Amino acid sequence: MRGDDAGSYLYWSDRRVDEIASDNGITWEGRLNWIIKASSQGIGAEVGNRARTGLTRREKAHKIEKAIGEQAVSSFSALPPARFAKGLGQIQIARFIGGPEQDKGAMLHIRTSSVEGRQVDLVLFGSLDNFPGHPFRPADAPATGWSSSAWYAIAELLESRGTRNTSQWDDLESLSVEALHIALNQGSESPGTDQEPWTRGLTLAYAHDCEWFAQIYTDVELTQSRWDFRDNRRGADRILVGAPVWVRTASPASVTRYAELRRAAGRRPRRLLSLRGSRRQGAN
Repeated sequence: MRGDDAGSYLYWSDRRVDEIASDNGITWEGRLNWIIKASSQGIGAEVGNRARTGLTRREKAHKIEKAIGEQAVSSFSALPPARFAKGLGQIQIARFIGGPEQDKGAMLHIRTSSVEGRQVDLVLFGSLDNFPGHPFRPADAPATGWSSSAWYAIAELLESRGTRNTSQWDDLESLSVEALHIALNQGSESPGTDQEPWTRGLTLAYAHDCEWFAQIYTDVELTQSRWDFRDNRRGADRILVGAPVWVRTASPASVTRYAELRRAAGRRPRRLLSLRGSRRQGAN
């Protein structure tokens, strides 16, 4: 979808939107509406009693994007670190039960590429409460399968917004690699394999044709001589970790809920097999 196309917000964080606005001098003064009244003589009209209405989410998003400007990277051609990032594409959505949001935690994984063709992975941590209409429930994604012992390090990174790291993953590269490991393998019975996301625990949905905007806490280009990935992290080159600010989809049909696929698999196993590959995002 493009910026002015019709759509709806799948994810929206009021708190982050307001913080970004406050930090960057953006005001939320609404539009002035004029109330038109018929004149007492029945001829002409009287204009008065101006009322100020609040801005819509879309209007707030436009204001933020205009104010942030090129600080929000999209081509990923500039060197790290980025403070904000935005783009269009596919998103994987899962629960994350180890962070500050605990049972309400959400994790979004976006795989894209730079203009030079290098792989870029974004791992974003937010809250299930920020999905308007609450389309996802914790019960939709049982806490089964593998989980990383780095959850507390990720929680510290999120709570400090990338300014503190007292964990054994004591440099940004190793912590970013572990964040990607969580995004690709959390809930898996065989971590590191190209397991379909809906067959893993803690996964919620896949969304395509999305417009997204994120606040970035850490942004690293991997030292390729340091890493020899022989699992589903192969190809990783640049990893950004942060928080989603908003995700906007073209239509409700843009979202595929894995709970529905799991139920369908229980009734019609062949149907699930026919879906394999059609809902994949990179190696995820």
